[in-house]
Amino acid sequence: MELSPRAKERLARIGALSQEEKETMRQSNELDSALSQYFKGELSSEDLWKRLKTLKDRSGDPIVKEAQAKLVDTLRLQMAQPDFDQRRTAILALETMKREGKYSSLDLILNSIEALRQKYTQQKERTYQQLKSAVERQLQAVAQQAITQGLKLDVESSIEANVKNSPQWKQFISQLDSSSQQMFDSYIAKLRELI
Repeated sequence: MELSPRAKERLARIGALSQEEKETMRQSNELDSALSQYFKGELSSEDLWKRLKTLKDRSGDPIVKEAQAKLVDTLRLQMAQPDFDQRRTAILALETMKREGKYSSLDLILNSIEALRQKYTQQKERTYQQLKSAVERQLQAVAQQAITQGLKLDVESSIEANVKNSPQWKQFISQLDSSSQQMFDSYIAKLRELI
């Protein structure tokens, strides 16, 4: 990538990077590359652990914390279960590299996040099904009237559209998202403290 003349000028004023800064950037790039390969499925958790162990041996403990922090930054309340499991495995595996690791504390918080994610999904599904049943009964009655008048009504697609556009659903989702995200954010903050 070519730098703009203005960027080159700024760099010249700032001065060249020190050897330490260059090494830190190189290590960070190497870490990003390893994590990228891991996320793409090109590296297993064990292979990631080996690559980062080599990097840690060359550069020290901070690289492990940086890797864990980057993994934590990718956690989401609503993410696919395999993606969550992949990150969880890596965070815990990397914790084993530390001299004074907090494996069980991290595992406990990750279990809490997993329970929150499951509760979120279950509440969402249960409420959706309840609203769907109520809307379905209403639409069946309307469909019966439409049939007597010689009209056709697509009940199935109407049900889903009515549920997702209903004020009750929108209010429920808003409240569920807000409360769940607050709890999720507090767990993430605890993870960051432990790392």
